[in-house]
Amino acid sequence: MAIAIFAVVTYFLTQSIWTTVINTIICAALIQIGYVIGILWMVARTKARPADDAHEERADTSGLDPAASKKPGRIGNIPGSRHP
Repeated sequence: MAIAIFAVVTYFLTQSIWTTVINTIICAALIQIGYVIGILWMVARTKARPADDAHEERADTSGLDPAASKKPGRIGNIPGSRHP
């Protein structure tokens, strides 16, 4: 949407379709370059987690009944649940 507004304003200011097309392409490229740099900056500043921390965040499934969960449509007995 912003690029369309830029194109319309550029056309009204220059009254040239070719100048508008060239300026709009340059503007679109600059927007994309800025987007990629922003994403790379956000990724670079995130802290890497050790592999051990990633495993601790998973749900504890040790209490589930593995035999019952093999049946289609059945998840097994869930500890603390009132339903078998």
